[in-house]
This record gives sequence, C-alpha cells and structure tokens, in this order.
Amino acid sequence: MKTLGVIAGLGPLAGAHFYRRLIEMSPAAMDSEHIPIILMADPTVPSRIEHLSGTGESPVPKLVEIAQKLVRAGAELIAIPSTTTSIYQEQIAQQMSVPMISLIEEVTAAIVKSQYRKIGIMGTTPTRTFRVYEASFRKAGLEAVYPDEETQLEITEIISAVKEASARHSAFDGRVHIGIETLGERAIQLAQGPWSRDVDGILLACTELPVIVPSEVSILSRPPEALFRSTDILAAAIIRDVYPKGGV
Repeated sequence: MKTLGVIAGLGPLAGAHFYRRLIEMSPAAMDSEHIPIILMADPTVPSRIEHLSGTGESPVPKLVEIAQKLVRAGAELIAIPSTTTSIYQEQIAQQMSVPMISLIEEVTAAIVKSQYRKIGIMGTTPTRTFRVYEASFRKAGLEAVYPDEETQLEITEIISAVKEASARHSAFDGRVHIGIETLGERAIQLAQGPWSRDVDGILLACTELPVIVPSEVSILSRPPEALFRSTDILAAAIIRDVYPKGGV
C-alpha cells in the first residue's frame, strides 16, 4: 500500500478534518489496515489569499519544500486538502518526483458521475476571482456558478471565523462549539440565497466549510447528495487509488 503525504495546515482545522474523514471513510477493519500517512502542517506557509490578492509573497517555495520533505520521509503520493492552494499545484508538481492527486480534477469527476450539472461554488474569494473550477468544469460539460459579491464576502467571513475558532482550542471550549454550529447554519442559509436559485447542486469548495456543515444536510430542497464536499471527495479518491482493488 502506498504511503500518502499530506500538506495540511491550510488551515489546520481543515487539514485535521480531512485526516479524520480519510480514517472514517476507509474500509480498514483494524489499525494495521489503514493508509500509511505522513502529514505535515507548517504554519509558516505564506498566505495564499494575500499572494493572490497581490499583497504577499508566493507560497510556492515553501509548499515545494514541504512536499519534498514528505517525499524524503517516504511519501509516494501527495495530497493538498485545500482548493485555494490547488491554484499552485501545477507549479509544485513540476518539482516533484512523485504524483500529486488533483482536488480540482477529482471533484469534477465526482460531480460528472452524478445527475447534477449546474453547480454553485462556495469557496474563498480567490476561488471565485480566478474561477478555479471553470476550465475543469467546462471540459466535463459542467457549469460553475459563483456567489454575488455580497454573499462572497459573508462566505469569506465564515471561512475566516472557522480558522479563528481552530486557534482557540475548540475541544476545550464549549462556546466555540456553539460558534461552529452557528457558522454552519449561516453557511447553509447562504447556500440557499438568490445567487443559487438556478443551480442543481452546491459544492463546498473551501475545505473549511465541510468542517461546519453537518452531514446529510438537504440544501435547495434537494437530497443530501446534491451537496458536494471537497474534503470527502478527495478522501474517497485517495482510498480508491491507494487500496488494492477489491478492498483492504
């Protein structure tokens, strides 16, 4: 079984949530059957948001450094559970000796397998500004719909609040748990705003959002499967690629 290297910490709670979902979704029946994983969360990675906004340095050198450390530690496949950071994946992959799994491509493939074709994208402002899913969706016959500017600002505030909550030791602070629930409720409300009136489904593109939106939530009066979670899609793709065909 291949060893997976994860560039996490983008942000920390999203990376931890991805690791948890990878374990929960695994077909493993005992400890020894789980995927070997090397996870590195380096808080010194320059802000992707600031760089893409033109106010900060490029995170690529640091991301390449982390990926190469993972390879030296034994990683045979690299994953980045962050949609915004996926903007840099091609630049990182060019300097790698092992394959990187593409979050954007896997999300697109998962949606293609569904009955949904017009998808509302909830993510960071750069995801909207750079139309991160546009090329992949268009090639697959899908249509990406992005929030209006006012809604996007609120989504950005929610994402920032999740990052802030993760720095306040939520496991020991009941108030933060309440805050997380409130953020999730607000995210669901925003997903059902006027901007998404004509979409078939919703993609929680930013990996902070699956942290706060409960499983089995019905949005837009559609079944839960109309809500696509980037975190779970990436985890499922890794499980597919790493485990031997037919199971553990």
